[in-house]
Amino acid sequence: MASQAEIDRLRLEADTIMTRYQEVERALKQAREQSGDQWETGELTLTLEAPTGESLTVTLDFEAAPANNAESRYERANELEAVLQRKQQIVEQLQPMPAHPVAYLICYHLDHVDGNYPKSMAGYLDAERDRVEQLCKDMEAAEILERIESGTVKQRNVKAKKTNEVRQHHTYYRLSREGDHLLRFLSEPEGQLNHLRHLPDAKTILQQVVNDDPHSPRMTAVDETMQFEYVRHLYRTLRQVGLVVESDRTPAKRDDSASQKDGDSTHGQTYYTPTDKADEVLEALEA
Repeated sequence: MASQAEIDRLRLEADTIMTRYQEVERALKQAREQSGDQWETGELTLTLEAPTGESLTVTLDFEAAPANNAESRYERANELEAVLQRKQQIVEQLQPMPAHPVAYLICYHLDHVDGNYPKSMAGYLDAERDRVEQLCKDMEAAEILERIESGTVKQRNVKAKKTNEVRQHHTYYRLSREGDHLLRFLSEPEGQLNHLRHLPDAKTILQQVVNDDPHSPRMTAVDETMQFEYVRHLYRTLRQVGLVVESDRTPAKRDDSASQKDGDSTHGQTYYTPTDKADEVLEALEA
C-alpha cells in the first residue's frame, strides 16, 4: 500500500546505503566468501547507522552492488509517490461535492432533465426539500451546478411530467460544465473508486451486497442501524455509479435477529445485486 511512511522509509534506507557505501560493500563481499542462508534467500540483512544517527536494519540484494541496492529503493519510492499523488488527485476531484448521496442523485437527475427546481427534485428523489435546497446552494457555490436566471423555464425532459409545464417564481438549477465532467469521471473505474472514498457508508453497503447477494435497503438499515431513507439513497447512488443493479431475486430466509426485526418479509422491498465491477473496485480500494 502506498503511504508517505513507506516512501520515507525507502528513501532513508537508500540514503543510509549510500552514506555507508564502503561498509555495505565490505559486508556484501565478506558474505559472498562465506557459506550461509544468503545463498538460498539471495538477501543479506545489515544494521547500519542512518544519516539521522539512528540504527537502521536493511535487507540487501545479496548479488547487487550497494549503488544498485540504493537505486532500487529510490525507484520504488518514486513509484509509490506517483501512486500516492494520483490517489490524492482523484480524491480532490470530488472534494467540492457535498458528502451526501442526495447530492449525487441531484446531479444525475439534472443530467437527465436539463434543469429543475428544489421542490420538484425533492418530490422526484423522495428527499427532504430543505436538504435538497441546501445541497443545491452548496453545489452552486462549488460550481457543480449553475442557476438558470430565466424567470420562466419550460420543463420538457422531466421524467415525472407528462406534458410541457411552465413554472414561475422558482430557482432552477442545471449541471455546470464542471458538474458534467464530474459525472463523466464517476462513470470511470477511478471515479467509482473515489465515490466509495467520498461516501464511506456506500462502501459498507457495497461490501454487504457482494457478501450477501442480493441485499435490500431495508435489510441494510436494520443490519447497520442506519436511517432507512439515507440507506435507500445510498443504494440509488451506487446504482447510478454502476456498482449495483436491481435484482428480481430474493434472499433466503434469515434466522438472525435482524430478520426478526424486519419481519423477514420480502414484500415491497427492492433488492440489489453487485455488477461485475464491484469486486474489482473494492479490491482496488484496499490496495
